[in-house]
Amino acid sequence: MLKEAIFATVSDFSQYSQTNDILSRSLYIIVSASSIMIALMWIPIAIGFFSTDENRKYTSYSRAKSAALGTGIYILAVTGVIYGAFNFIITGN
Repeated sequence: MLKEAIFATVSDFSQYSQTNDILSRSLYIIVSASSIMIALMWIPIAIGFFSTDENRKYTSYSRAKSAALGTGIYILAVTGVIYGAFNFIITGN
């Protein structure tokens, strides 16, 4: 009877470990896709910095400010800092 209980516990741990591995891999995929999207969105702004047209450079500087702010907010949202702040404000914990 003790052997069966130990085997059941080990079997449950193995299932938990497999689920944890699947969630970890999916997290890596989501973070990788997010970083690729952010990098692709920054490419037009970076190209504008090297333009010879002054108006395009000025537009790139203003777009870079907005993109940096948006990237910062996105990173805070993904890491859960925004959720934690709102949770603290609402619940006090």
